[in-house]
Amino acid sequence: MTINDICHRFYVSGDYLSCKEVSTGNINNTYLVRFIENGIRESYILQRINKNVFTDPERVMDNIVKVTEFIREEIEKKGLPVHKLVLNVFRERDTGAPFIIDNFGDYWRCYQFIENSETYDSSSDLGVIEEVGRAFGVFQNALDGFDANSLFITIPDFHNTPKRYLKFRESVEKDICGRVAGVRDEIDRVLAFGKEASKLQKLLDSGKIPVRVTHNDTKCNNVCFDKDTKKSLAVLDLDTVMPGAVAFDFGDAVRSIASSAEEDDPDLKNVRLDLDKYKAFTKGFVSEIGEKLNDTEKETLNDGVITLTVELAMRFLNDYIDGDVYFKTRYPGHNLDRAKNQLALAEDMSVKKTEMDGILSEFLRSGR
Repeated sequence: MTINDICHRFYVSGDYLSCKEVSTGNINNTYLVRFIENGIRESYILQRINKNVFTDPERVMDNIVKVTEFIREEIEKKGLPVHKLVLNVFRERDTGAPFIIDNFGDYWRCYQFIENSETYDSSSDLGVIEEVGRAFGVFQNALDGFDANSLFITIPDFHNTPKRYLKFRESVEKDICGRVAGVRDEIDRVLAFGKEASKLQKLLDSGKIPVRVTHNDTKCNNVCFDKDTKKSLAVLDLDTVMPGAVAFDFGDAVRSIASSAEEDDPDLKNVRLDLDKYKAFTKGFVSEIGEKLNDTEKETLNDGVITLTVELAMRFLNDYIDGDVYFKTRYPGHNLDRAKNQLALAEDMSVKKTEMDGILSEFLRSGR
């Protein structure tokens, strides 16, 4: 089955022009495919879903369809351009399913490419960062009335930090690679955050924080922008939409977008929370969803920033202790460098927490 064959089974019409693999993304195989019909060129995103990561592709696609259809209805109510602001999921000709299965048993999906759009892997432009915040705030706002518990849990306990700590302690105790003695300091620093980093899950479990749809991969490059206006459009990569706390998405976005260094920079003097980037993202995010949050959600947004950073540091260190079996590494000690980096970032966040709270309170009061 060729790329052309797959596209035509998704109701893509016209004559095939070209196919180019898109290099961004570490999980699925993604292709930009172009067709022409009556002189008009159309582009589509075709993806082969990684079954090793997403072991139930059909339920993953069910999540995506539920979420995108709900957002589409909200956008249509406002009279806005649906084709630019939410992913358009194509369906298979015969079954109506949002995927097809090829001769090898692989799952494929197809989206309409948003023309004249672009993404940024990272950015130091505060205007771009504010727009990323706005896009994820719009995403949360549009799904405010959605029953998050109706979603399939793609990765169980993904941000259940107390369970992450249990697994971490088990790995330290087993020490299967004999690496624990060399990272005692890092282990102690991770454990020192235990009570603070477990707070969000306990509030979720108690019902004090409502369960919302969370994106769970709120990186800069999961928002597309209009090339001309530089305004944010649709939120991309919905494979990990799941029930969770809004602070998960806010926290992971700040962790990845507002750090002054790449997450594996071994020179820890470079690692700090950039408060200007934090302020820009927070301004955009809060302007769109702030009024929908309850008091506890508002009070714990910055707890999410520290929690998600500590959690990732713990995951990197856990993988190093276990022998580098989960995360891809480029050199020996790569996971340890990542863990030290994220620990340094979390510790800097703790020092700056009062300033972060002041910035957040200001935007929550003003509503913009």
